[in-house]
Amino acid sequence: MKYPSYAWNSNVNFAVGDIVGDYEVIGQIGAGGMGAVYKVRHLIADRIEAIKIVLADVNVSDTLAERFIREIRLQASLVHPNIASLHTALRVNNQLLMVMEFVDGVNLRDRFRAGGLTIGESLDYGCQILSALDYAHGRGVIHRDIKPANVMITPEGRVKLLDFGIARAKEEQRGLTQTGAVIGSLPYMSPEQVRSEPVDARSDLYSFGATLYEIVAGRKPIRGESDFTIMTGHLEQIPELPCEVNPAVPLAVSDVIMKCLAKQPDERFQSAAEALARLQMARDTPVNATMTIPVVPYASGAKDARTPDRGSQTPVSASVSKTLDSTAIDAAAKELAKYIGPIARVIAQREAKRTQNVKQFYEKLAEEIPSGKDREKFLNTRSRHGRL
Repeated sequence: MKYPSYAWNSNVNFAVGDIVGDYEVIGQIGAGGMGAVYKVRHLIADRIEAIKIVLADVNVSDTLAERFIREIRLQASLVHPNIASLHTALRVNNQLLMVMEFVDGVNLRDRFRAGGLTIGESLDYGCQILSALDYAHGRGVIHRDIKPANVMITPEGRVKLLDFGIARAKEEQRGLTQTGAVIGSLPYMSPEQVRSEPVDARSDLYSFGATLYEIVAGRKPIRGESDFTIMTGHLEQIPELPCEVNPAVPLAVSDVIMKCLAKQPDERFQSAAEALARLQMARDTPVNATMTIPVVPYASGAKDARTPDRGSQTPVSASVSKTLDSTAIDAAAKELAKYIGPIARVIAQREAKRTQNVKQFYEKLAEEIPSGKDREKFLNTRSRHGRL
């Protein structure tokens, strides 16, 4: 697509009280990446809105201009109650402006950090985010930067998804995405984003999983003291289950989150609609829905994620059973995880409390495996890990 040519003025900074076209500047909302956002009042309609511009200190190139215009057109194509809407775009003194809905509220990051967020509220917000993603994905738009800071919460509890500045449409020109560039916010990046590979809707679901993990468990799923550690974590490390970090998190919710966080896209939910249906089921029958979520601050030197190898996994505690050897329980959980994922650890702990011997234990675990052939393979491993 050929974009129109604009003469860009890269020396624009708005101050409170400035008049920009038909708008009066009330104050700056925020700045980052390539844009600054201002709170403004339309002088004729007397309506509060938000204006986004390119930052004054950015070296404005033709490519940057095309990206900004692309953002405007992507945003204009999305009309959904959980997505901040575009009102219009205009040029003032050769400066291209994007006029957006002003969302009165607080972003999910600050809402979470302030404390008092409950499991029930978190699941409701999660469902609204997935509804917005389902709509955007259905129109070929991948957000690529889902994180708590890009989710606004209104006083009425309405979610508004923001910042489609790095979103990608299916028909996007290949040249607008720099080869080898890592795009997104590091703590919430999908493994394919870390590897600078092409992404689809399932990448947004990974970032959503990281976001929901943080607001229900009280900490990020992958943490570290360097960018390299975090990037490696997204590629290799299995986070602790949310229900283990915060016992108030229902097992079904933990399962949804961990499926979103699968390393391989094919192992995740294949659409936001599928994830939404599962999360709604969990939300409708939550456990301890009113329990406040603890905020777990990052501590320097703390172990932030668990690698798949035996040395860094936390073994299943022997206290869960008086009759089963802890080594056999741990081994069974790892075997089961091959078929149903990390949630196997929780299931193994649960069944170890209910069964009296290894044979019965393995038979109960096998019931969690959908495929009869896989169940047989799993059962055949029990002789290696415990006495019958």
